[in-house]
Amino acid sequence: MSKTEFNNLIAEARASKPDKSIQKVVPELPIDKNEKQFSFYIDKTVLRKLKIKALEEDRSLKAIINESILNYLK
Repeated sequence: MSKTEFNNLIAEARASKPDKSIQKVVPELPIDKNEKQFSFYIDKTVLRKLKIKALEEDRSLKAIINESILNYLK
């Protein structure tokens, strides 16, 4: 591609305007002051089973993990 063709392509891209916005804006959830972000690695198979269970029970992964940790600590 020649420099002229490249510059024409850039000019064409700048001149075109998208029909509508494709970005979805979602409000942030308020952060609970009693929570702390924590990251860890988990086996892929375990995570897959956990996600399936969360869908079946209509619960979040966070809720299931927090409940499991609290049960472990008892």
